[in-house]
Amino acid sequence: MPAFSRRNFIVAGGAATIAAPVAGQDLLEVLGKSTPPQQLGPFYPTARPLDQDSDLTHVQGVHGTAQGDLLDVFGVVTNHDGSPLAGVTLDLWQANAVGRYMHGGDQREELPLDPYFQGSAVLVTDAQGRYRFRTIRPGIYAFGGTPRPRHIHFDIKSRQARLTTQMYFPGEKENAIEDIADESLLVARAADSLDAGGVEALRWDVRLPYG
Repeated sequence: MPAFSRRNFIVAGGAATIAAPVAGQDLLEVLGKSTPPQQLGPFYPTARPLDQDSDLTHVQGVHGTAQGDLLDVFGVVTNHDGSPLAGVTLDLWQANAVGRYMHGGDQREELPLDPYFQGSAVLVTDAQGRYRFRTIRPGIYAFGGTPRPRHIHFDIKSRQARLTTQMYFPGEKENAIEDIADESLLVARAADSLDAGGVEALRWDVRLPYG
């Protein structure tokens, strides 16, 4: 795993989209081995900080650290057969520690925005298909009285596939609300800390249907 850097893997930036046509049972088999799609959600970032690097806990030019529990997320993006995919773009966004999004449509004024939280990032996998970012554990929020499980949104693009999905957290009781089992490919796995500070780490490997 490459060393953590605020400038690692950075590039300018529905459902799964497959460029290569596959028929019948072959298509079902490929999709069955791939990370399932999830809804885009209402808060895809329309305005972002210029800073879109792999450390969401700081905003460039702003002195301070995002509130919440620090978290390192890493993994490998592969084809459905396990072959690592280089140059895959991961556009990711999430709520802050109290469950509010940096989005004009999220008008829950009782939940404060965090001026030190970047809120989104755009990453690119390296030659071994690896990605990594630092963030904070997002807050659980509820619309209409029903809480959503803790999650991070992803829009993932390779040369031949596009996947809009969400990463969920292991062992959370709210996952049952949306019938998300711990063994699902949507759920990250607890991992050893990646630094001497003992920051919590999760591994989430992504399988695309095509490279």
